[in-house]
Amino acid sequence: MQLPMLKIRTNNAGFTLLEVIAALTIIAILSTLALPSLESRSARAQINESIDLLRNLKQSVNIFYLLKKKFPASNKDAGIPRPELLLGNYVQRIELVNGAFQITFGGRSNKSLKDKTLSIRPIVVNNSPESPISWICGNATPPNGMVAVGENITDIPNRLLPINCF
Repeated sequence: MQLPMLKIRTNNAGFTLLEVIAALTIIAILSTLALPSLESRSARAQINESIDLLRNLKQSVNIFYLLKKKFPASNKDAGIPRPELLLGNYVQRIELVNGAFQITFGGRSNKSLKDKTLSIRPIVVNNSPESPISWICGNATPPNGMVAVGENITDIPNRLLPINCF
């Protein structure tokens, strides 16, 4: 007895509409999950670049503090340019208020940083004006035995701040 031959049918029609929609849906979901991390990474890079603008300005504050044993109240007191003249790719202005730098973002900054402020504050050892000055960023707290000078008005969410800023 001879067995009947099974014929295998091939369909070369391609993907069905349902399969294409399912694949596009999966791609869309994966790309939306990746976007927040790109935004955070971009914001952190812009913040770090903006903090670098303070390198020379911090030296002026350090010298003022060493000479007068107090922190300058304003840009003028520290001998640095007016806030609106301290600009960068992502920075709209840098204002010195009672020893603390207040960086306001604008320009080409990430939309989540526009018009937001980051505080960079000096920290000093309690009752020891001869000790060196350090600096903290954003919502970071000073280590034991040190105090921060100036007000922290950072309004950037922690998820966008570099790790040393919270």
